[in-house]
Amino acid sequence: MFRYIYVVIAILAVTLPSFAQKNAKTKVEGIVRTTDAYPAEYISVSLKGTPYGSVSDSKGYFEFEAPEGEYTMQVYSISAHRKEFPVTIKSGSINRFDDLTIIENKNQLNEVVVTGQFTPQSIQNSIYKVRVISQQQIQQKAATSLQSLLNTEIGIRLSNDMALGETDFEIMGMSGNNVKVLLDGIPMIDRLDKKQSLSQIDINTIERIEIVEGPMSVIYGSDALAGVINVITKGGSAKDGKKLSVGARIQEESIGDEYNFFDKKGIHNEGVNARYAFDNGLFAAGSFTRNRFGGWQGDSTGRKKQWQPKDQYLAGGQIGMSKSNYNLSYRLDYLNENLLTEADINKVNNTTSDKEFIVNRYTHQLQGNWKASNNLTFSLAGSYQDYSRRTRTTNIDLNTGKKTLSTNAGEQDKTTFDAWFGRLMAVWKVRNDLTLQPGVEIQSDNGEGDRMNGAHTITNTAVFLSAEYSPLEWLTIRPGARSSFNSVYDAPWAVPALNVKGKLSGDLDLRASYARGFRAPTLQELYYSFHDSNHNIDGNPDLKAEYSNSYQVSLTWRSIHKEDIRLTNQLTGFFNDFRDRISLTESKENSSYSKYYNIDKYRTLGLTFENNLYWKSLRASLNMSLVGRYNKLYEDQALKDEDMSKFRYSPEVAANISYDWSKVATFSVFYKFTGKRKEYMYDSNDKLDLLGKSSFNWADFTISRPICKLLTATAGIKNIFDITTVRDNTTGGAHSGGTGVSQMACGRSYFVGLSFNFEQ
Repeated sequence: MFRYIYVVIAILAVTLPSFAQKNAKTKVEGIVRTTDAYPAEYISVSLKGTPYGSVSDSKGYFEFEAPEGEYTMQVYSISAHRKEFPVTIKSGSINRFDDLTIIENKNQLNEVVVTGQFTPQSIQNSIYKVRVISQQQIQQKAATSLQSLLNTEIGIRLSNDMALGETDFEIMGMSGNNVKVLLDGIPMIDRLDKKQSLSQIDINTIERIEIVEGPMSVIYGSDALAGVINVITKGGSAKDGKKLSVGARIQEESIGDEYNFFDKKGIHNEGVNARYAFDNGLFAAGSFTRNRFGGWQGDSTGRKKQWQPKDQYLAGGQIGMSKSNYNLSYRLDYLNENLLTEADINKVNNTTSDKEFIVNRYTHQLQGNWKASNNLTFSLAGSYQDYSRRTRTTNIDLNTGKKTLSTNAGEQDKTTFDAWFGRLMAVWKVRNDLTLQPGVEIQSDNGEGDRMNGAHTITNTAVFLSAEYSPLEWLTIRPGARSSFNSVYDAPWAVPALNVKGKLSGDLDLRASYARGFRAPTLQELYYSFHDSNHNIDGNPDLKAEYSNSYQVSLTWRSIHKEDIRLTNQLTGFFNDFRDRISLTESKENSSYSKYYNIDKYRTLGLTFENNLYWKSLRASLNMSLVGRYNKLYEDQALKDEDMSKFRYSPEVAANISYDWSKVATFSVFYKFTGKRKEYMYDSNDKLDLLGKSSFNWADFTISRPICKLLTATAGIKNIFDITTVRDNTTGGAHSGGTGVSQMACGRSYFVGLSFNFEQ
């Protein structure tokens, strides 16, 4: 049925615009500005009760055509405050309006979001619940990686794999491959279920991060069961009327009490970037960053380290053209990463070994938008990603200095992945209360390596359709569906979603949603083959896609909303029911052999309460969450007499405060309490017990002060509570060492940084 709908929509999209009104129209244009006189981007300007209108660009400029006559012009600000005034559109001349002003200032415009939207929207107007980490927050936190940026965000939990130097994370109680990582709206490829791509994005090129919680499978397809993290980079086009921008950053940071000036011990982050926009719309940008993590010895002795050294070199370039009715850009990003594990010295023969994990990643992107008319826009997104990871183990004879490659099983390995991706979408405003978004998407993933059973390819083609209908001024309804066709497994024939947003009053919004999400089995889960003295694992080509039914309700109250003070409160509840969950399962006949199967069901539910205050130079937030994770042993009939709860609950509290003391400095504190994470497990006496990872507190403090117009100095303390490990009764995996603790960080650290920014 959905296929016929797509065909009908496609035919209508081509034919109906030709029946547009033939009335003679004249040009309407102007500039929209903020209260502090900056150009205001993404502001809706329209003639009330008509289909005529437009959205302002990065220069605040808007233009559209309309028949002559008397109208009421509407200007919607990002917080949906509306200004109306009468205008007369005259034929035979350009009607220009240059005195349009919204009530927000430049900083408040950062609240515009694009993830999952038909057109850029304010957070308030978005039909989804979206969280934004702005450029201002990134600078204030002085992060050198995405992990250090996300570690105090409510609802996000991080865990570390010490052997592989990788970090996994959770959103809404779901981790790894249930979260889609996007770079400018395009999915990133990853090697396994952990999202290595998050640690392989240049922090110095990030403009902001948008986090959408809940399934986004209609728009973004597989893996978006728990939500998406969209990393949006700094573009090369002109901003705020500035055509030239040159920036540089250097930051030196200790790792616990270990540090060497600019070399080896400590964190050393240096980056440069530049962009230039020509008058004809052509623009170009480039960047380079070196990020060196010297590792941390901790309690280890000799050559061994608790945290392994990692060097990253990241380079990127972009070229494009931006015009009033279209833009097109090509971007290339490159990463070289080397993680080094040094073994202890064998005192018997005076030898040792080094193991390196070497990653090379190329990411090509092509993005474009074309405004065919005021009511019809097309967008194109394409990418090619080339990823390789090599394991190289070198034996070293310290007597002679001779180095040779190890011939032991599993110590030399190379895995390669490449992915082609393309998405074409249209946004068609059929009438004032109805907008359609049809789209088609294709992705081909290819993988080959020593730990995969041959070379394999998965191709997925999908068509999707969303509609946004506003039958009443205060009500917006967005249904959607996606159909997929996969070359390897039976993909869900239809993935539906329904989002509703109601404006209960001028300051009170209600959002409710249902969505069916799915996650396709990865190449590794299908074809993995790893057999050595410690591992005996196979993939399963017969796996099915995971799927989920998810429900979310949120209530947002802007209890105070004035020009110099704003207070927003948001209460959200969610429930997710996952089926056919893919799990690595031990064989009953041979406990040393494991294989992937669709055996698990899983559920999460929770509440979050978020409060954000903006008052003059003060910005503060206080957020709380309680997440329940399903106990899969609850329905085990053999354990029906055990006293167990159906869900295990974990609390979190996060509080941030930032104060800009004029002519002195900006002071910021970031705090998070992460509650105990409990699991039902058997203890050493084979007794079922509620074990888990202990709670802990984390806090960072930063000071930022402009030295002059071009230079800003930053200093501070990270991990104030000196966290290194937390007690964890659930450890015992291949890379945990069974120590009964989880490695969280390297202890309290200190940093100082200097940034340069020139714009003209």
